Amino acid sequence: MKYLLIYFSTFFVLLPVLSGSQKLHADDFSPAFAARYRVTFEAVWSRTTHPDQFPPGPHFSPLIGMTHQSSATLWQSGRLASEGIEQMAELGATGVLSDEVSALIEAAQAEFILSGSGIGLSPGFTSFEFDITQAFPLVSLVSMIAPSPDWFIGINSFNLRQNGQWIEQTSVELFPYDSGTDSGLTFTSSNADTNPAEPIARINDSPFANSAPLGRFNFQLIETNSNVPISGNLSGLYYDPDRSGEGINLLITKQDQRNIATLNWYTYHNNQQLWLVGNTDYQEDSDQLTIDLSSSQGSGFGPAFNPAAFELVPWGSVTLTFPSCDRVIIDYTSSNPAFGSGRQELVKLLGVADLKCE
Repeated sequence: MKYLLIYFSTFFVLLPVLSGSQKLHADDFSPAFAARYRVTFEAVWSRTTHPDQFPPGPHFSPLIGMTHQSSATLWQSGRLASEGIEQMAELGATGVLSDEVSALIEAAQAEFILSGSGIGLSPGFTSFEFDITQAFPLVSLVSMIAPSPDWFIGINSFNLRQNGQWIEQTSVELFPYDSGTDSGLTFTSSNADTNPAEPIARINDSPFANSAPLGRFNFQLIETNSNVPISGNLSGLYYDPDRSGEGINLLITKQDQRNIATLNWYTYHNNQQLWLVGNTDYQEDSDQLTIDLSSSQGSGFGPAFNPAAFELVPWGSVTLTFPSCDRVIIDYTSSNPAFGSGRQELVKLLGVADLKCE
């Protein structure tokens, strides 16, 4: 086994290095840090808010959307509407748009389809819950304004993470958009396909000339994973500022198809240095690491080192959990009664370049 010498605060740590290629690039790690939200569509559209040509039976079609990355787009002002957006905006239909989202999921650009009921009579409200992950933190969501030729409300690529945290509560006002696929000018205009289609655009004239919102999406965080899932951005040096002089060196990486974590715990016993080392394979999306540790003994320094005399002595095990990407909780149990069991909480002293702490 090879070793890498790393400086840790006021001491050096001997880190086992696995042979072969190692990957420590940001693209190699995509933690699935999940959260659950409730979104409430609160429609305020009424004769009072928008008296111009106010139609009979005002309502909104079923909600449809997705959680996704920035590489995926459900709709965008200034772009042509997809067939799915056209069907949604003109008919309130969601089947084609759902297929388009499924294709984005297959392409690993989106993760979840969002689906909720419509509002049978506006003003009114409806809500549903959905899951979202750190790898796909954007939300796009739409609903047809009905009756109308091809008008809708929606949000595009709204990010529910801010400063590396899930937003606890937020509201987004909703304004009318024209999908650019029908040339009707009033709520009850007969069908008049726009050929060629025009880009999606916000409606700022009649019958929505007063610029008042038609409603809002209210997002409420319900719960999150209590621990950060295991990923490369947790790699680094951790210590307790009140106990400077001891700590751990944690490396989380990939070798071939294996997810591997290696740990070196540098501490003391009976006024003597004690190094505890170990590694383990872990499953994708795990939120904890359990590692068997051993202490080392035997041999001498420099020319006196004899590999045949080197010995690893089983010490016990540790379980690591991460309340955030810069904190680790160590629960340890030793097979040696002199050490027993206990818990330590450490903070990150130094991370790995280009792996952001989010």
